[in-house]
Amino acid sequence: MSQDVCSTQPPPAKSQKKSSPAPIDSLSEDLLLEIFLRLPSLATLIGAALTCRAWRRAVASSPSFRRRFRELHEAPLLGVFADPSPHTLPVFAPAHHRDADMLAAIRLGDFALTSVLDSDGFAGNLPVAWRVFDCREGHLVLMNWEAWRIAVVNPLSRCDSETIPMPPIEQATEGHSGQNIVIHDLHLLHSVEDPTSLRLLCIFLHESRVRVAVFSSDTWDWRFHPWVEIPERTQPVDANECWLYLGTQANGFVYYPFWNREHVLTLDTATMKFSVLKLSQQTLLIRKQVWRAFVSSTMALLASFIASGCSLVADEDGVETWVPGRKVQYEEAANPPENNEVLKIMAVNNGFVYLTTSTSVLSLCFETMKLEKLFPRSFWDHSLYPYVMAWPPSLVGNYGSFAAMQDGAN
Repeated sequence: MSQDVCSTQPPPAKSQKKSSPAPIDSLSEDLLLEIFLRLPSLATLIGAALTCRAWRRAVASSPSFRRRFRELHEAPLLGVFADPSPHTLPVFAPAHHRDADMLAAIRLGDFALTSVLDSDGFAGNLPVAWRVFDCREGHLVLMNWEAWRIAVVNPLSRCDSETIPMPPIEQATEGHSGQNIVIHDLHLLHSVEDPTSLRLLCIFLHESRVRVAVFSSDTWDWRFHPWVEIPERTQPVDANECWLYLGTQANGFVYYPFWNREHVLTLDTATMKFSVLKLSQQTLLIRKQVWRAFVSSTMALLASFIASGCSLVADEDGVETWVPGRKVQYEEAANPPENNEVLKIMAVNNGFVYLTTSTSVLSLCFETMKLEKLFPRSFWDHSLYPYVMAWPPSLVGNYGSFAAMQDGAN
């Protein structure tokens, strides 16, 4: 009987096979890059993109993605380097991040610069007498006066560091007696889209003349440009006196304010041509106000003008002058102390000016004019260099020889 009942029941439905989810590496490249655009930081993107070759290839082969990502995410400040003594290594103070990926980058990096001490490394047995001259696009430029060498160091990549010979002094003195010629400044020129190539600028001063020498990693030598006479150099000419502040690099130019605070020497890094800007009376009035607020030690006057809301504008005849714009007021307390170290410009980098007070490190965004307190100041060195995380070389290229070389390393 039970068998008859059972036989009259409909047959059980066939169980449907569960569809397995598509593997994550099957995402289309366009969809993958749209997801990557929404990651919170460059440090997080690096960790995600290096998960597999296909993802790294997608990022490395898309200049438009890199441009969009940089527009949406400011390059993170990992900390600052201080230069306390000519006979010690620079020291690093990390920013107070809560982002796990940025903290991991700091922990995995060589921010103690131990690679410079490694006798089997790129610096060999050179004396420990390194001073910072520039910090840009993830690289420190260090000069060793005792060894007459320059080191370009990437703390996040031990294999991306080099030592470079100083420019031959006999070439720098060509056409002159060689006396009183001063190496004034060093600057790194680094292309985001060509990370395997770098250039260094070395500025020489001699009385009222200037000269630039350019080092290229493509040729591995220095090219000297002719001496240029600067008529605006104030008289009397004292060959032993430095008449320019150290330079500030921004938007394809290096700006050197005169000690007389009335002119700015500019160097176009594309053409290597010098020119002189005369500050207008209106700007000079602003300068007098700015000068009370900022210490002049190693900062450029140009940076003060930018931070105080001035910009360089060309009139109908193409004549460029400084004009006032938006201003930002900062008061650390209701009655800040009356001294010239309340607010000091540290550096100008990637659209931000970094400043210090007696207690804090701050940033000012040029685009939004937003002033933000970053972290407490725990060091008192006068020369401070912000280290901003740069786009890594392994994620740059059109997936040609450079990116293929990176894949071949795995």
